[in-house]
Amino acid sequence: MTKKIDLTISHDYLNPFASPDNPKLSPELVDYLSDSAWYHPELSLQIRCPEDERERLQQAISNTFAEKSEQLRGDIRTLRLVALTLLGLALALVLAGTALGIEGTIPVGVVTVTAWMLIWRSAEIFFLDIRSVNRQPRKYQRIKAVLIEVDRSHATLGTAAFATLVPTDQPLRAGSPQRRSS
Repeated sequence: MTKKIDLTISHDYLNPFASPDNPKLSPELVDYLSDSAWYHPELSLQIRCPEDERERLQQAISNTFAEKSEQLRGDIRTLRLVALTLLGLALALVLAGTALGIEGTIPVGVVTVTAWMLIWRSAEIFFLDIRSVNRQPRKYQRIKAVLIEVDRSHATLGTAAFATLVPTDQPLRAGSPQRRSS
């Protein structure tokens, strides 16, 4: 099933703090696209924008979601480091407890429960947190890979043109807009 996101962009769609040479979408538009695109393997974006803004919009989409993908890769590296640190702490705690010859029910219980909690959190990071975060770069790649096509049949919009974004990595289907040759 194809998820269709329909937008009308007139102005203020760019982040005002981004460099003019490296345009990025406004945070509100990024949030809207990210929330709307979750999780749909086939994505169709229809955007009404001024025709002269088409290329800058494509560049802003690409720049914004490339940056977000890079941030997520950093977050995944950080999560892995935290999980490995917790595993190391659990191992060090158990080895220290064994080397010190901890005896008694309460001290052994404290060491055991603490080590178990550290191992549990590490497993949770590896199997739940990282897996959840790994879905987001794929979503950003799908949004970033769309190609803007101008449909001139919507001339009633005045100076605005109708743009349809279709994934560049998927074949076109009957009735879908044609890609422009580069």
